[in-house]
Amino acid sequence: MLELIFVFSIFLAVIGVFSFVVIRGRRKGAEESGRVPAFQEQAGGRFDGFNLTIPFVRHAVYEDFVVIAYGNRRHVLKFSDIKCVSNKWHLFSKGLIYQHSRADVPSQCIVWSFRGGKILEYLESKGVPICENA
Repeated sequence: MLELIFVFSIFLAVIGVFSFVVIRGRRKGAEESGRVPAFQEQAGGRFDGFNLTIPFVRHAVYEDFVVIAYGNRRHVLKFSDIKCVSNKWHLFSKGLIYQHSRADVPSQCIVWSFRGGKILEYLESKGVPICENA
């Protein structure tokens, strides 16, 4: 009986952490209030070696900025902060890598996106530089 309680407690703890990370990452910040993103998706990502799978990362592209959110972290990249964006392939994953000038955002910012091509087209139409594929 004690083993069953222990296993159930571990199960609840895992579900609790999973729920916290997913729900916190989906919350919108003040800069997003009243605005509708051109693209939004639950994705995965890699941030300076810290890897998250789908659905832990929220990737939203607005008229003049990009939001990448996970857990308690929310990175807002204005289009003027983005040096360039490119496709990124890694084994079975396909996504976007954001190269930027912000010191407070992880230097390696990769979002494993299902809609990378469409997002690249949109960003390019807004004047964001597109660099060679990584």
